[in-house]
Amino acid sequence: MGIYIKGMEMPTSCPCELIGYGYDLECSFVGGVPARVKEYYECCERGTRPAWCPLVPVPEHGRLIDADALMSGVDDGDDVMFVWAIADAPTIIPAEEGDG
Repeated sequence: MGIYIKGMEMPTSCPCELIGYGYDLECSFVGGVPARVKEYYECCERGTRPAWCPLVPVPEHGRLIDADALMSGVDDGDDVMFVWAIADAPTIIPAEEGDG
């Protein structure tokens, strides 16, 4: 499962807005892995993001629906144009493993 943080721009470098405060001043996604800690601080110095950063951009879009759920209740013979339109619609956020 993922999350969508409304109103946050896609970070282009570390540290981003999701950094901790107080004593927790490194990225939460570092997870205490020594190689990631090192790479995180290098990215902060260079103004880049590490390849393991889980943040992905979400393009501008209209209303998002669960097309798979909608299609599951439609018989292909009912309305072929409707089925094709849904099947050919652009994917904004891909399904995750186990999501249909």
